[in-house]
Amino acid sequence: MEETPRPRTQRLPSRLDILSNGLKLDVRAHQRTYEGAYTRTAIGALSFSILIIKLFSKEFLPVGAVYTIYGCVLYFFGVFKSASVDVFYNPDKDMVLYKTGGDSVLLLTVVSLVSYLALLVLVWRM
Repeated sequence: MEETPRPRTQRLPSRLDILSNGLKLDVRAHQRTYEGAYTRTAIGALSFSILIIKLFSKEFLPVGAVYTIYGCVLYFFGVFKSASVDVFYNPDKDMVLYKTGGDSVLLLTVVSLVSYLALLVLVWRM
């Protein structure tokens, strides 16, 4: 019994195919960071806010609201950063040199500090 050969499926070319291996690695690292880590952290903050809002009394509602706002800011910041990565590696758009994420890290540090200070003040007043 002879096996009939299967027809080969054509793979559509990806935009990553035109990039060098180093740039492919950079794109994947950005995806892991912006689409992975930021999203997981945002989901964690939002889950914790739901837990606080559902399980505790009404006095803890502002604490849950702070975590909700913090989770939303993290999520939308990750979405924004993820969308902006396309500019750095898309030859159809004027590719610009990637600038390090120092400003982003500083902004997220300030947002986190403000959130935690707000939580500290809210818990202290209870």
